[in-house]
Amino acid sequence: MKAPASGGVAREPMQHFWRNRQGTLNRIKSGFGGSRCWTDEYEVDSEKKTISLTATLDITPEQKGRLIIEARDELDIVDVYFYYDLKCKETKLEQMALLLNGIHVRWHFGRFEVFPDGYVRWRHRVDFEGSQPTGLSLERIVGPGWDATGKFADVIAAVALTKLSAAEALEEYDAQEETE
Repeated sequence: MKAPASGGVAREPMQHFWRNRQGTLNRIKSGFGGSRCWTDEYEVDSEKKTISLTATLDITPEQKGRLIIEARDELDIVDVYFYYDLKCKETKLEQMALLLNGIHVRWHFGRFEVFPDGYVRWRHRVDFEGSQPTGLSLERIVGPGWDATGKFADVIAAVALTKLSAAEALEEYDAQEETE
């Protein structure tokens, strides 16, 4: 336990929390389990006081990806990243950036990013400010990433891998959403 700040309550370091509660992550996995298949590995860095979970998963039946959850003990921060396995063509990076901006107008939780090497990810960060992440809180952080990456997988793939422009992809997406 960390020593309490003047007058504060002692709290369990996140690293200790994660090490002693790996079952929490297993409960999250089983909660999302259903149609998503994933494998995982844990990494503990005692010097940096970080814990990370990396999982290979099916974003959609056609698209694979990776989920990375990182906890930083000293900062009380948990980061969640979903990476698509696809790579955007270099000639389409500008269109991908426009597409992701259009997605952000439609989806307000987390952010999509495209990197110069063409990889696309969704990310979200939560500062727990001295409280402890629980299975439910982690599920609430990870859940929207599952939803976002699956919901926009087809338009991201279309812009990344075809001649479709961001505007055309968003127009098709919006038309499909109206009919559902």
